[in-house]
Parts: sequence; C-alpha cells; structure tokens
Amino acid sequence: MLLLGLAGAVALFGAAAWRVRRARPPQEIVESRHVVDLTEGRFRVVGRIGAMQTVSSAVDASPCVYVDVSEFRTFGGGALAQEVVREIRATPFLVDDGTGLVWVDPREAEIEAVTVREDLGLTAERRLRVGEEVEVVGAFRRLEVESEGGPYRGVSSVWSVGADAHGAPRVSYRTEPEMVLAGDELAAFFRGAGVLLVAAGSLIALLVS
Repeated sequence: MLLLGLAGAVALFGAAAWRVRRARPPQEIVESRHVVDLTEGRFRVVGRIGAMQTVSSAVDASPCVYVDVSEFRTFGGGALAQEVVREIRATPFLVDDGTGLVWVDPREAEIEAVTVREDLGLTAERRLRVGEEVEVVGAFRRLEVESEGGPYRGVSSVWSVGADAHGAPRVSYRTEPEMVLAGDELAAFFRGAGVLLVAAGSLIALLVS
C-alpha cells in the first residue's frame, strides 16, 4: 500500500512540476498594439474584460466570462485527490484597451486563468472575471458584432481574434513578463513535493523497523 502511495505521490509531484513548467510564459515574441492601431495579422493586445453576457462563479458567484470548475475526492487517507467532476462554462466577451474593442470567444481559445479553491481545496475553479486585465494573442481581423445587452449594446465595428498557423488564440492574465509563476501553480508544486516526502518517509520507517 505504501509503495502504491509513493508511486502516486511521485506522479502527483511530476504533474505539479509539469504544470509549473507550463506556467512559464512562452518564448514567442509578438508585437503589442493598441486596438486602434491594429491591422490584420498576429499581434498582442492588453485590455480589460467587458461582458456582453456572463456566467457565475461556482465559488463566490462573481460575474465571469469563463469558468472551469473541477471537484475532487480524496483517497489514501486524504493524502491524494482525484478529479471526479469537471464543468466548463463560457460566453464570448470583449476586451477593451481604451482605444477599441476585441471580440473573443473563449470556447475557441487557449485560456490561462487564475485558479481559486474552496472546500479545503476539493473544489478548484479557473476563471476570467469581468473587469480583469488580460492579454490576447492571435490573428486579428475586423468583425461586425451585435451585443444583446450590457454596456456594448448595438452593432460596433470591433476586431476579432482567431487561430492561425501558430494555433488557437491565447487569453492570459499574465500581462507582465515578471508574472512567471501563479501562486496556485507554485502551491500545487509544493503540495506534490510534500506528499512525496511524507510517503517516502513512511516507506523508510517501515523498512527500518
């Protein structure tokens, strides 16, 4: 049993380390532009999320445009956890940089979002909240979009972002180069390391007794 626990801890530790590596910003250098200066092509835009419609956070009911909720069940005496339920809810939104608007469909994008937790970590939610600052990287083109409600009612000339040869567009809360590791990703890394050390210590104690 302890060997199985140790193997599981090693897997958790490796998964946590992999997530930390993934959390580092990509090396790709993309030209940043204000929306007013966009032309068709691949660029980076930073602005704040404006909602046409919203979905509610499962953690605190705050208005969001993207919610990815996972629920976990513990086993092995509570040392390990397994995901048992996952639900993703999302709605198209606008990114406003003060000079113009970009229409984003999170269902067609790679999302990098902050993770919040409750129920002693058994519920984890990745989310993009209304008003948060994000960066959007992808292939931009002009688009006519009609909003059914919110502060962007009516038809506006905006830009959309889509996939190109580099893949799906990316939406990330990491808007500054120094935002290398999210606190939740670093915490996950150390949780994995802690479980590994506890399992290894138990196994050593059993062998020497």
